[in-house]
Amino acid sequence: MYKIVIIDDQEQAKNILINIISEFCSNITIAGIADGVKSGIEIINKINPDIVILDVEMDDGTGFDLLSKLTNKNFALIFSTGHNDFAIKAFKYNAIDYVLKPVDPDELILAIEKAKQEVDAKFKNNAIDNLLQSFKAVNNNDKLVLKTSTEINIVKISEIIHCEASGSYTKFITENGNILVSKNLKEYEEILKDHNFFRSHQSHVVNLNYMLKYIKSDGGRLIMKNGSEIPVAVRKKEALLSIIEKM
Repeated sequence: MYKIVIIDDQEQAKNILINIISEFCSNITIAGIADGVKSGIEIINKINPDIVILDVEMDDGTGFDLLSKLTNKNFALIFSTGHNDFAIKAFKYNAIDYVLKPVDPDELILAIEKAKQEVDAKFKNNAIDNLLQSFKAVNNNDKLVLKTSTEINIVKISEIIHCEASGSYTKFITENGNILVSKNLKEYEEILKDHNFFRSHQSHVVNLNYMLKYIKSDGGRLIMKNGSEIPVAVRKKEALLSIIEKM
């Protein structure tokens, strides 16, 4: 049985979480509920939960304030948040699960199932510490946390050559090898677009710093410095040529 703690200062939000978990989530016991940073720290230290659902913005501080004050971060974390682009960008950088309010039951159930796997894999401490570091300077972040079923990889964004969609997974081709993660390419496109990456095709996002040449014939393709050949969709050609002209 997995122990879960809910920390949220909105009564309605807490009740929704409680109802969904009680009705649809197996092997979960709601071990504690808190309504802020101070009470949240106390209950985490007292209960030592497996999973924490944490609100981003509360009356006495933020979820990040709470995490930074904890010595025990040995739990899987799910953030519950409204539309906070800055926070969400930090979550995506570090593969931290989150659900948007109003909470969709299916999204919460999926997040909790992933959290159970994280508890079993014992990856909790590094993920939260990496999140805190990322949140402090997310706009200047030069690293990406890529979590597989067996590893947590800290990758320099500048060393990512290109990314390739593989069903609902994304394969990262880097200077130091390939990494396959269970997130779709769209999420990483949003993160990487500020780092000189370009989506050349439905299935490909490329680091333009590694582009060696663009071949116009045969439908259009990019030759990367590692020898990879990346297709360029017809609808992407004009945008790519515009970028090349400005280099």
